[in-house]
Parts: sequence; C-alpha cells; structure tokens
Amino acid sequence: MIGKYLRQSFMMLKQNPLFSSFYIVGTGLAISMVMVLAVLYYIKIGDIYPETNRSRMLIAPAAHMQYTKDTSWNTTWKYSGAFVKDCFYALDGVEAVTAVNDAESWFVKVEGVKRPLSALVKLTDTGFWKVFEFSFVHGQPFTDADFQSGTRTAVITEDMARRVFGKADVVGEYVKLNYIDYRVCGVVKSPSYAMNLSYAQVWLPYTCLPGYVEENNQWGVIGPFQVAILLPSAMDAGRVKWQVDEYVRKFNALPHDDYELVTHGQPYLYWKTLFYTNDMEDLDFFMVVRKMGLWLLMLLLVPALNLSGMISSRMERRLPEIGLRKAFGATGGRLFSQIIWENLLLTCIGGIIGLMLSYGMVVFAKDWLLTMLDGGTNPLPDSVQMSITADMLFNPALFVTTFVVCIVLNMFSALIPACVALKKDIVYSLNKQK
Repeated sequence: MIGKYLRQSFMMLKQNPLFSSFYIVGTGLAISMVMVLAVLYYIKIGDIYPETNRSRMLIAPAAHMQYTKDTSWNTTWKYSGAFVKDCFYALDGVEAVTAVNDAESWFVKVEGVKRPLSALVKLTDTGFWKVFEFSFVHGQPFTDADFQSGTRTAVITEDMARRVFGKADVVGEYVKLNYIDYRVCGVVKSPSYAMNLSYAQVWLPYTCLPGYVEENNQWGVIGPFQVAILLPSAMDAGRVKWQVDEYVRKFNALPHDDYELVTHGQPYLYWKTLFYTNDMEDLDFFMVVRKMGLWLLMLLLVPALNLSGMISSRMERRLPEIGLRKAFGATGGRLFSQIIWENLLLTCIGGIIGLMLSYGMVVFAKDWLLTMLDGGTNPLPDSVQMSITADMLFNPALFVTTFVVCIVLNMFSALIPACVALKKDIVYSLNKQK
C-alpha cells in the first residue's frame, strides 16, 4: 500500500510541478536552518578525531574561589598543576586524566626565513595522548620519562612540520620555539581548529616550563589548566564526581585566607560544557533545553504555517477527487494516509536539499560558524586554517536528525489541512467541481 501511495505521489509531483517546486524549496530552506544548528552542535559534541571519546569524557573547565565573608569577592580561572596532581591524577577507576592549558601563540624560527612564524602551543602531560586519540604519522608522544624530567620535547602537526621543515618526517629534528630548541619526538595528523579542547600545532610537556606551573598557582588551586577525564563508561560519571566532591570538601576544610573552592557541579560530561558560560554560576541545563526547544519550535513552526497554507489551497482543489473516492467507498483513514505520504515524499525531497544546503553553509562559512558556539566569532589566528572533515558531516546521527525533522515538519504542515478536507461531506466535495 505504501508503495502505491509513493507512486501516486510521484504522479502528483509531475502533474503539479509549480506547486511541488515551491513546496520543496520552502521545505529545504526551513530544514537547512535547523540542520545548520544540528551540524554545528554535532561538530562540538560528537566523537570526532581526535576527540573520539567525548561521549565518555568528563571536563573540569574552571576553578572558582569565593570569599566566605563577602560572596561578591571572587577569583576564577582554571586549575593549578598542584591541584590537578592531588585531586584529578589521584582519581580511581578512570582510564586516563590530562591537564591542558589554552593554546598560546609562540614564535617559530624557520631556517632561511627572517620573520618567524607563529604557532599555537599547548602545555600538557602524557595522559593527553590517552584521553585524545591522535593519529601519529611519524614518531610517538613524549614519554613519562620526558615528562618527569622536564625534557624539552615536542609533538607537532603534519602541517606545521611541512611549514617549518618542508617535510613530514622530522622526528629527531629540533624546532626553535620562542628562541629555545625543542626536539621533535612525534608528528600527528593535523586536527581541526573546531576541536578547541585538544587543538594545537605544537604540544609540549608542561614540566619543561617549571616556572610557568609554579607562578600560576594561587591557594594551591587557581592555575592555567583545565582537566579532561576519560571514563570506562559514561555511567561511571557519578562515581568519579563523588570522588572530586569529597576531595573538594577536604580541601575547603583547610584554611585558604577565608576563601573556599566552588565547583558548580564539575566535572561535567563533555556535551554539557558546550552550554557552560559562567565560571561563577551553576550550569542550568534545563533552562538551556527550554531555550533550545523554543528556538527549534520557532524555526519549524513559521515555515510549517506557510507550507500548511499551500497544502490547504491544494486540498481545496482536490475536494472533487476526495468526494469521488469517498463515494466509491474509500475510507477517511485511507485518504488521510495517502495525503500524509504524498506530503512526506515532498518533505523528504526538501529535507535532502536542506541537508545539502546546510553542508554548503557550514563549509563556506566555517571560519565564523564553527567558532560561534564558543561564545563569539573572533577571527582565526594567523597561523590557523579551519578545516572540515568528512566525519563531521557524514554520520548516521545527522541523517536521523534530518529524517525526524522532515516527519515533524510534515505533520505540522499537513495534519490540519488534511483533517479539514476529509471532514467535508461527499455532496459538498463533488459540488466543488462545478
């Protein structure tokens, strides 16, 4: 029966090319707006190289010290190396823990070039290479011995290796960063700048800059590092968060100049950090869901009303056909199913066009769209080019989302016109032909 409905739908499409074209284009534009948001959110929270374990990752993005005698006095930043070592490195039942600072621009000296290049550099630890699954083109990560001894070793991206050395296999070579030599121990496949937690062009062990760690340490907690925790399963999040809460409770029992550490429910599951905006407030996820639901409703409701008007006019013209079929015994349920399937075919064609349009918008406007959800649309650093990979766009989750949006839009736009048309009696419907 469904196959018969679809064949009839194709015939209706050929018989009404103007209506079908306007309907498909309108549907495509409506769905493209929703799908742009879906693609952006997937890029930010999906399991994408090198952050392929986001679904079972906890993040502690910021530390907040509050004065107990006057809560309007606050100090916020990230976590110090000492706190990371005592609290997070000591967690039980986790696969790996890493501390990583925000990427900073350093000078890179290139032989034969007077003006130095710039590179985004991150300081981290050996756990970084376990939490994030980088693909090593050459060499390997810096070792535990390198980290403990503070040896000046570096992992660089393939793109950076070609810019500095003119080739990719540069293991054992020395790269001059801020006029200090670092031995290259590994070269990785270049990640996308959209992976902002792990992205850099050069990674160094933070122990090779002991002054950086020691100077950025206030009250033994405030410092430059955010923390990523890789769990065996996302179901283990509660147990690990309990361990962190217990350590924070003991930490606050000690004197810290009348300040106490407020974690606001950290560490969060990775996807929740996308909505984290204020270091001094709890994450109200339900408020975020309400706002997103309202925006999604508006994006779908307005085009659904327009499409519904188009369907109503078409139903009015088809009333004689509906009346005739009723006269020959067609039930309301069968006619309703046919109308819905006809409309769903047009909506799905529009959905495919909308998905392609959304891909085009993301690809051509990637420089500002992919930074929009990070709290701004600042220009990219000089040394960075935003890249889009196939696994960001072509994945089952996005295709399922597109199909669901098509069904919702189809029901919104076709339900009322179909019900109104089918309630008309046979005599009225047949007389519309006169």
